[in-house]
Amino acid sequence: MPRLLTFALLLTITAACADPAPAPRLDPAPTPRIDPARVTVSGISSGGQMAHQLHIAYSDVFSGAAIIAGGPFGCAQGSVTTAFARCIATTGGKLSAGEFIDEISKAAGQGLVADTRHLADDRVWLFHGSLDKAVAPELSDILRDVYLAFVPAENIAYVDDVPAAHNFPARGTGHACGEVEPPFVGNCDYDAAGQLLQQLYPGLKAPTAGGHAALGTVDLAAAAGAGLHETAFMYVPAQCAAGSEACALHLVLHGCAQSSIKLGTAFIEQSGYLPWAEANDIVLAFPQIAASAVNPMGCWDWWGYTGPDYRWRDGAQMKLLADWVRSLAGLEG
Repeated sequence: MPRLLTFALLLTITAACADPAPAPRLDPAPTPRIDPARVTVSGISSGGQMAHQLHIAYSDVFSGAAIIAGGPFGCAQGSVTTAFARCIATTGGKLSAGEFIDEISKAAGQGLVADTRHLADDRVWLFHGSLDKAVAPELSDILRDVYLAFVPAENIAYVDDVPAAHNFPARGTGHACGEVEPPFVGNCDYDAAGQLLQQLYPGLKAPTAGGHAALGTVDLAAAAGAGLHETAFMYVPAQCAAGSEACALHLVLHGCAQSSIKLGTAFIEQSGYLPWAEANDIVLAFPQIAASAVNPMGCWDWWGYTGPDYRWRDGAQMKLLADWVRSLAGLEG
């Protein structure tokens, strides 16, 4: 069996057979006021692919994106076979940024994604660990080149020299940085959450040693129809919960086998987002994918398991997330 398919099969078996984590019992999150001009998204692996899709399709909603171990828009072309052949551990040596730039431009002209002029003042942070063998580094290189066609170079940060495997790099929490194991947070002496939030929101204050507010839950209507769990999580800093000011909103998308159904809130708690959010009045939203027969690893849809429009504005997961964010920010659909 080819190495790539063996790796994918092992990951699928691990994700499908692991004992689910106990369901967290948390109070409902308060409803914050959101500044619609300060809405961003980040994600790792399949969550990184989805973060990129959302940013391109809804650049009229999101003003920036951070992507860890992701790839270019529409790489899979609606086929899981194509996804494995050129969009995960190998590119097949046949990809170029121009293919994806042309597709995005054409789709924008058809109204399938937002007008690309919305990207002109956005901010982007890209990361690929130098020990990451699960996703080919060329995919992040191509992703950078795609963004350079629409976003000024000075607004893009690309980090590829941190010795991290295929995990979310953190400082002081997680497993060994070179390992790939649940909850897929590596103790890499590198604060990825802090770095990406500072890129997306320049001028942030460093977190203090104090505590932070409690994580809360949110019910997502119609989530099951899009392959999501009906319970999402939200972190609302104390200042934002008071409703006295409009806060930034950052959407965080986990990777495959990293949802709360398998890990509880381990990824949310260990990734490093919460202290930065509390120190800088940033509301965090953590939607969760539900594993299924067509998606046993609990991945975000970047190859088409929810339908052929998975990467467009009307795609099931795309629209659900965008509608949720717009409702929080008081934006019209």
